[in-house]
Amino acid sequence: AAGYQTNKIHEDKNNVAPRFGFAWTPGGNDRTVVRGGYGVFYGRTPAIIYGTATSNNGINVQTITFTGPLIPPYPNIYPSIPTGAVLPKPTIFVMDPNYQNPKVQQASLGVDHALTPDLAVSLNLLHVHGDDLTRSIDRNVGTESPATANVAGDGTVTYLKFSNARPFPNFSRVIAAESTAKSNYNGLTVEFIKRYSNLWQARLAWTYGHVLDDRPDQTAVVPSSFDDSKFAQDPLRLFDDYASGDNDVRHRIVLSAVWNLDYAGGISNSFWRALASGWTLSGIVFFQTGQPYSATMGTNVDLNNDGNARNDRAPEVGRNTFRLPSQFSVNPRITRDIPIGPVDVQLIVEAFNVFNAKNVNLASNTFYSYSAATNTLTPLATFGSPLASSGPRILQLAAKVIF
Repeated sequence: AAGYQTNKIHEDKNNVAPRFGFAWTPGGNDRTVVRGGYGVFYGRTPAIIYGTATSNNGINVQTITFTGPLIPPYPNIYPSIPTGAVLPKPTIFVMDPNYQNPKVQQASLGVDHALTPDLAVSLNLLHVHGDDLTRSIDRNVGTESPATANVAGDGTVTYLKFSNARPFPNFSRVIAAESTAKSNYNGLTVEFIKRYSNLWQARLAWTYGHVLDDRPDQTAVVPSSFDDSKFAQDPLRLFDDYASGDNDVRHRIVLSAVWNLDYAGGISNSFWRALASGWTLSGIVFFQTGQPYSATMGTNVDLNNDGNARNDRAPEVGRNTFRLPSQFSVNPRITRDIPIGPVDVQLIVEAFNVFNAKNVNLASNTFYSYSAATNTLTPLATFGSPLASSGPRILQLAAKVIF
């Protein structure tokens, strides 16, 4: 009735991907180069999407629950379904008959200018627009209407709630793999580049970027699990999820450098010359602003009654309206090259996050607890508290033989 066929997968055969690029030196000035390009790129659909739609069709996989006295004592079996067994309505996966492979259009424009023979500055603009991006959507939802809930000590909130009636009453959820998601990224990068000379090189880059999307995802294939949190909140109002993407990093600054400490050639004493030679100091320092996250209802509250208890946001709060703290890390590296006969032994000491910064990359996002008995939402004091970091200080020792 909905046009879904579990024995057929649409084949996308119109993936034409033209590309164009140019490089130009204005006025023949060999110190300035302008570069640009445009291209269309198609992504692959992972096999887990097709495999799930093929196997989870309500026929190959079915679950029957036996409880108490219905459980047959070993070695007895049931030759047929016993009276009283619970026959749950199956959740099935299907491919949208109009499914398309993900498509991205990318355009770039940049200017490189050499200030000196070994110092350059670069300015680059990047635009990436994604269409036909993959997502999983439950299409077995009914109509929705406004509902209200009490907020402890703070009035009421309004949200949309689905009715209990489902378009396909013989099924629990009908999850369709669709190509209906989209994304947009715009970025500006400024770089200062010191090419290798006088025993050192360095690069300093600042990127300002912003990604917007409406929750594309190619991995939500296991219902009633963490995968349910990857679904858009409202299958009928996908535009409500169009906001800063989960991976949005507004500012990022990276400094990298290599300094060859090969100044021992002028030392006359052979012992001190051997001790002072072969050293190299390098490292990467980065700073970035925090990524966004949403205020949710946790993992067990299906406030909008769509059959998914993991993707509900707090009422009247938009997607990804909160930010994790900024991150900062210093990662130095010291190496010493020691020639031993026909080989060189390189001793390495390096550190990651040497100052042990608390780079929080996960925070508690449950905004309310919910009491169905009183239809009351209670704000949680733990919202926004840190749950994990990108890692503590790590020191690493290594030796490499070069031959």
